Amino acid sequence: MQSTKTLTRIQTRGLARVAGGLAVSVAMFSAVHTEADTEREIGDVLSYAMPAAVLGFELYRGDKEGAWQFATSFSATTLATEALKRATKVERPDRTNDLSFPSGHAARAFSAASYIHRRHGWEYALPAYALATYVGHTRVQAKRHRWCDIAGAAAVSTLAAWWLVDPKSQKKVAISPLYDGEFVGIAIAARFR
Repeated sequence: MQSTKTLTRIQTRGLARVAGGLAVSVAMFSAVHTEADTEREIGDVLSYAMPAAVLGFELYRGDKEGAWQFATSFSATTLATEALKRATKVERPDRTNDLSFPSGHAARAFSAASYIHRRHGWEYALPAYALATYVGHTRVQAKRHRWCDIAGAAAVSTLAAWWLVDPKSQKKVAISPLYDGEFVGIAIAARFR
């Protein structure tokens, strides 16, 4: 039992380090490069790096179930986002096309944050939500989206995560049948962290 608690603490610290590491990397890169194009490039990279980091971390931890659930949630988010873009035909602020709503970049970033929130808890998701919001900010600053496009992406991502991702629980319950020749019943043993 002690080793399980130690492993859980190590995994939790690792998850926090991944999110913190991404945030520090962005802050350092932003401090060196302050041009609008560079900020947009940071948002572009983060929109792919965040989901890749989440998937990689879950596989590294050996949480194949979590990795599969993230991949499923991410795929559903991407498909729903592309379907909504084609169905709503909202013109971009820069008038380049009519695929503004919802933002694909923000949907990818919020997909990672929503997964962390659903699977591991909001306290671990806060840095990821901050980064996802930053990705949305870069899209608005580049005149590719409006804030309602970012909010739509966040909503799609959140719905997919809450539908397809199970929280990682520390609760363990075992149910066993009992029969001693006269009595029939069940035994329930539960461990709550």
